[in-house]
Amino acid sequence: MAVVGVAVAFGSVIYLASKGVALWLSLLLGTGILGLLSQMGVEAFAGAVVSGLFDPMTVQLVAAVALISGLSKAMKENGDLELMVRSLVSLVPRPKALSMLLPALIGMINVPGGAVMSAPMVEENGRTLHTDAATQAAINLVFRHIGYFIYPLHTSMILLSELLALPKLSIIKYNLLPTLFAVLVAYLFLFRSPASPHGLPQRQHSVGRHGRDFVRGFSSILLILGLVLIFDLPFYLAAAAGLLLALLRNAGGEPRGAALAVRLKRLVTVWIDYRLTLAILFLMLFKAVVEASGVTGTLAAVLVNYDIPLPILIIVLGALASHILGAHLAASGLLAPFFAPLIPQAALAPYAALLLIAIMLGYLVSPLHLCLVLTNQYFAVPYNQVVKKMAVPLLALLAASTVQLLFVLL
Repeated sequence: MAVVGVAVAFGSVIYLASKGVALWLSLLLGTGILGLLSQMGVEAFAGAVVSGLFDPMTVQLVAAVALISGLSKAMKENGDLELMVRSLVSLVPRPKALSMLLPALIGMINVPGGAVMSAPMVEENGRTLHTDAATQAAINLVFRHIGYFIYPLHTSMILLSELLALPKLSIIKYNLLPTLFAVLVAYLFLFRSPASPHGLPQRQHSVGRHGRDFVRGFSSILLILGLVLIFDLPFYLAAAAGLLLALLRNAGGEPRGAALAVRLKRLVTVWIDYRLTLAILFLMLFKAVVEASGVTGTLAAVLVNYDIPLPILIIVLGALASHILGAHLAASGLLAPFFAPLIPQAALAPYAALLLIAIMLGYLVSPLHLCLVLTNQYFAVPYNQVVKKMAVPLLALLAASTVQLLFVLL
C-alpha cells in the first residue's frame, strides 16, 4: 500500500504542477496524500513532518536558496550585472565568443527572465555571424544553461549534493569533460559561418580597466565561491556573505547605512523568491515523509527485479520528470531519494552527474521551461525548430556523460 501511496502522491505532484498549480502547494498536497495512503499512522506522520521541516539540512537549504535568489536581484539592482556585461563586451570583441559568454554569464547570476536579457545581445552578434533566428535562439538557450552542469551555485547542484551527501566538486569533476565536449559540439554545429572581429580591438591600456570592472561586478559571486571552495565554509554562510557584499556595493551618493537599510527592506519584501523558498521547504517535507514510509527500499527492490540498467533508468526518469514538471529543482528533489538506495556508493559521483544532466536536458526542452518560451517569443520561431537546433549539443552532452560512466564502471 505504501508503494501505491507514493505513486499516487508523485503523480499528483507532477499533474498539479503541470497544470499551473504552484510547486510548493503541489508538494504540500502530495505530502498530505502520501500520509493518507501510506498507512503510516498519525504519530509516525507527525514525526516525519516535524523532522522534515526542522532538520538542519532543511533549514540550511531553505536559507541558501532564499539568499541566492535575493543575490540575483541585488546584483541586477546595484548595477553589478550591467557592469559585468559591459566590461565583458569591451574585453572580448568577437561575436562568436560574446554569443557564448554573454548568455552563460547572465545564466550564472540566475536572473529571472535572463534569457530575454541576453537575447538582444545574441541577436546583434547573430547579424554579424549571418545566423538564422532559430540558430540564434538555440545559441541563447544552450549557452545560458551549459555552465549549470559545473556551476556550484546552481540550485539543483546544491540540492543533489545535499540529498546524496556528496561534495559538489565530486559532481563537477564528472561533468567537466562532458560539458567541454558539448561546448565544442555546440560551437561547431551552431557557428558554421566565419565572422570578422566585433569592432576594433581594445587598446592595451584599457584591458586592465575593463578586467578590474569585470572582477568588481563579479565580486559577490567570487566571494561565495572562494569561501566555499577554498575555506570550506557552509554554503548558506558563504551565500550570506556574498549577499551582504552585493547589498553594500554601489550605494551611489547615499550614505552607506541608509542605502543598506533600503536594500534590506527590498530584499525582504521583493527580492527574495518566496515561492522558490517554499518549494524547497515542502520538497524536503515530502522527502522526509517518503523516507519515513519505508517505501524507498521497497521500490528499489522492485526496480532491481525488473533488471532495467540503472543508467537507462536514471536517464529516462530524470528527463521525463523534469520535462513534465518544467522544473529541474523539483525533479532533483523527488528523484534523489529514490535513486540513492540503487546507486553503488563507489560510483555515486558519476551517477549523480548523469542524473543532473538527464534532469537538466528534460527541463531544457520542456514546453513549460520559461527561458525556452521567452526566447522563442523574442526570436519569433516555433518550438520544434529551436529544439532541433539544441538537440545535437545536448545529446552530445548526454552521450559523453554515459560513455564516461561506463568507463568508470568497467
